[in-house]
Amino acid sequence: MAYIVVTTRAPFSHERSSGKETVRFSTGGVSTSLRMIVGREGGTWVCWGDGSNDRAYPEEIKDNVRIVRVFIGSRERRGFYEGYSNSTLWPLFHYFRDRLKFSRKNFLTYRKVNQDFLEAIKKVYRPGDTVWIHDYQLALLPGLVRKEFPDAGIIFTWHIPWVTGEFFSMLPESEEILRSICSSSFVTFHTGLYVRNFFDSMDQILGSHDSMKGRAFSIPLGIDYAYYQKKSEGIHKSPFAGDQKAIFSVDRMDYTKGLTERANAIETLLETHPELIGKFVYYMAVSPSRTNVKEYQTFKRDLEMSIGRINGRFSSVSWVPIVYMNKKLSDNLLIAFYRFSQVALITPLFDGLNLVSKEFIASSRDGVLIISKFAGSASQLNGAIKVNPNSRLELAESIHSALNMGAEERRVRLEMMKKEVSRHDSAWWSRRIRDLARKISFPEGGRVVEQH
Repeated sequence: MAYIVVTTRAPFSHERSSGKETVRFSTGGVSTSLRMIVGREGGTWVCWGDGSNDRAYPEEIKDNVRIVRVFIGSRERRGFYEGYSNSTLWPLFHYFRDRLKFSRKNFLTYRKVNQDFLEAIKKVYRPGDTVWIHDYQLALLPGLVRKEFPDAGIIFTWHIPWVTGEFFSMLPESEEILRSICSSSFVTFHTGLYVRNFFDSMDQILGSHDSMKGRAFSIPLGIDYAYYQKKSEGIHKSPFAGDQKAIFSVDRMDYTKGLTERANAIETLLETHPELIGKFVYYMAVSPSRTNVKEYQTFKRDLEMSIGRINGRFSSVSWVPIVYMNKKLSDNLLIAFYRFSQVALITPLFDGLNLVSKEFIASSRDGVLIISKFAGSASQLNGAIKVNPNSRLELAESIHSALNMGAEERRVRLEMMKKEVSRHDSAWWSRRIRDLARKISFPEGGRVVEQH
């Protein structure tokens, strides 16, 4: 069995700047895990070629992986990526009703780009291949592949939350997207809640979820635990200046991450516990994201104004409560922050999983994790302090508790989470999906049949 992995994000891209060419690898957990799977077993990776010099490399072979790139014009990018994917589907599946934008024109561009990915698959598909499609940007692709190759094995992995059926049904194209996903041989989500919501959507829109019984699975993505553990063991110098306790977070610039709510909670913490003034520093690392989308530009401006107001109110000549870093951190610096932070503050408003929480656990030696109960990974991490990120007071009190937690309680909580994260790592995730793919056959138009 050979995989054809299909994603919008490429495993690496070619960049050209100032006459120099470089290769930029994607560091996300999904890309890292997929590189491991396809590199070990061989196969083809169909992806969006969005690097500045990718058009010079429409196809290439690297580390036993054949890379096939799909190219999208600037107008199509606006309709497909900035429009339907990130102004319709992204807010919809994170329950942001007020940010939803419905556009038939954008949907037609979205459909067209999904068709472009099908054309790339058609060039490389061979009978017996398993087509493994990823995430909300390609939700129409399973149906297109099924129509073109009725007997193909198709895996569809959904990486963001899946909302309730009532909320999903607001989408004008909900039935078309749902029928496409249901044409997959099987579908994987990161939590059992998302599976239940998916079935609820089928009940609401299609009348029943019986056709997907035994074909939708909760398989949470893991990290390369050994990598983070080993890297952290080799770091002996703290990146933090001064003797204050360090609180740390790292996120993309996105309104779903709870960044403004987190900054406001620091303000509430200092109001309710003034004895903590000067005793800690919150290091907030935020990497740029979707910089061409107006909503993200506005969100960035509002976040920075909030941080400036809070720092202006509480800082002194020798101390500032929030150190804001609007840049992507190197791997070594990121792991150093994980290693030496007393508290990790990971509180998205909604998140499909959140691998940062797992990376912190693998790298930390004595840290406390505060995590939103609306992050998918929270269901696995019973040693964390779980909070409602919408409550400034609850979040502030959780930070106070974490900063004052005793050594033995910190040790017990962290050890519990380390066992969970190391057991269910990225290798476990890939094996679970691989074993499902090997265990089943796909006759009669891809209907899943257990092999005995």
